[in-house]
Amino acid sequence: MEAGATDAEVIARSLRTPEVFAEVFDRHQRAVHAYAVRRAGRDAADDVLSDAFLTAFGQRKRYKPDAESALPWLYGIAGNILRRRWRSLAATDRLVQSAAVHVVRFADSHENQVVDRLGSTQDWLSVRTVLEQLPDGDREAILLFAWEELTYPEIASAMGIPVGTVRSRIHRARRHLRAAIDDTLEVGR
Repeated sequence: MEAGATDAEVIARSLRTPEVFAEVFDRHQRAVHAYAVRRAGRDAADDVLSDAFLTAFGQRKRYKPDAESALPWLYGIAGNILRRRWRSLAATDRLVQSAAVHVVRFADSHENQVVDRLGSTQDWLSVRTVLEQLPDGDREAILLFAWEELTYPEIASAMGIPVGTVRSRIHRARRHLRAAIDDTLEVGR
């Protein structure tokens, strides 16, 4: 495989030579695995990773060749798998287990500085409760934005929705999270 080939070129070649799809796995498995760990915990991450790449392999004919990277597409597939798992296994409880790891990553922006001030388990339980109450689409959009650092167009691609809908969902999720965080900080004073 030539080093400069785009994901779209590799996926197109894999339609004729299926083993070429391994290049997509080699390029993106770490990122998809990390995404799964953050969303579902270490125990489930390996299963999500393998399910995501098996699904991607089976759906590679549907890949849109105009995308620069297959990563948003893979995040979308992994997100769908995680949503199904959460519904059947109540995996959202794992969100709290991994939340402390992410506080440090968010200290750069004003919004993230507020998150950085949430130190106690009780504070995280409050935030987790708000995340659980968000509609699935709003929660997925805000987590792809905050944890995976995807752009709005990449989130739109991952979720299969228009960019304007991504903006609305992230705005709505931020509003709910901001209110919950402000309430938590007020009570803690």
